[in-house]
Amino acid sequence: MVGFGVILYGFSVYATDQAAGADFSKTALSLAYGGSVFVGGLLALPVGRFADRHGVRVIVGAGAVLGSLGLAAFSVSNQSWQVVVAWWMLIGPAQAMIYYEPAYVAIVQWSSARDRARTLATITLIGGLAGIVFIPLAARLVSLLGWRSAVMTLALLLFTVGGATAAFALPRRRGDIVETETKSGSDVSMRGLFKDRRFALYTLALTLMLLATQGIIAHRVARFEEVGFSLTTVALWAAIASALSLPGRWIAPMLADRFGATRIQASIALIVAFSVTLMVDGTASWQMIGHFFLFGLAFGALLPLRAMVMGGWFSGPSYGRIMGTQWTGVVLVAATGPVLVGVLRDVTGGYQVSTVILTALFVAAATAILLSGTKRVGPTES
Repeated sequence: MVGFGVILYGFSVYATDQAAGADFSKTALSLAYGGSVFVGGLLALPVGRFADRHGVRVIVGAGAVLGSLGLAAFSVSNQSWQVVVAWWMLIGPAQAMIYYEPAYVAIVQWSSARDRARTLATITLIGGLAGIVFIPLAARLVSLLGWRSAVMTLALLLFTVGGATAAFALPRRRGDIVETETKSGSDVSMRGLFKDRRFALYTLALTLMLLATQGIIAHRVARFEEVGFSLTTVALWAAIASALSLPGRWIAPMLADRFGATRIQASIALIVAFSVTLMVDGTASWQMIGHFFLFGLAFGALLPLRAMVMGGWFSGPSYGRIMGTQWTGVVLVAATGPVLVGVLRDVTGGYQVSTVILTALFVAAATAILLSGTKRVGPTES
């Protein structure tokens, strides 16, 4: 929760004109953030392999240290290249270690298949508190302390909470993997993985979806601020959106367990697509409120359902490697989302063009998710 709060949700405040956006261009900040996501994607596979063998304790501790150092470096940066270095070299690796990826591996290692939906719902429910707490907190700290002191304060919080979690809450060694009904995760080869049409279609869908998501979350506060809404008002509604996501984070895994994860995820992606259309103009209060209301209801369950889909197909002792392989490919493309939106905004003078494109990406992703759920594995693809 703290990791998502100070990095992902925090950036949406850092990029505004009242914060680092006053000292650095949107393009520079978007390049820094997008590059950090790219670096995190590169590390997804080795982090997944390490988690398969050793668990997540060391991963989380190292991520907290790197993330706090990166935020501290960002807070004292005076040149654009310094911002880029801080986000790429420190915060990027931290994202691979303190976001959901290690948690997904831990879920498969520590819970049985019958308990997986409830466990996933619990973890994503806690993660959903990040936006509720940290968007208004970051905005308030920026107003009171200035953006540099605010970021430094949040860096210390990440170091304290992340370090304490690794030191006192997580097991020292990975426990035995719980036996599951699925055996494909233990015998699938990398060649067979990429020949699996389910995997290929679903990975394409995740790529489009994360590309759009990164662009939206990184820029939506700045988008509504640009058309006349105050930072305080937008930050409040962004926090409300996070609160609205909490029921979905709990309910969606249960619905997926009953009706099929791909069907539920595709339906949610379409709701998110509609919420993004409200950003195209975004000048009316009902458009701003409508976006955050619909986005909040739907988005909380969107990406976490990946663990339900992939756990059903590939759970086993190599699950971390498979998830890491997929996430690396997804993130290497999706990391360009904030940069593309930032560049389009600077070139066109507004966010209209980029929001139309982001809407189309969500619709395409929903289609690919549905198609992946209809594909069956042939004898050479298992």
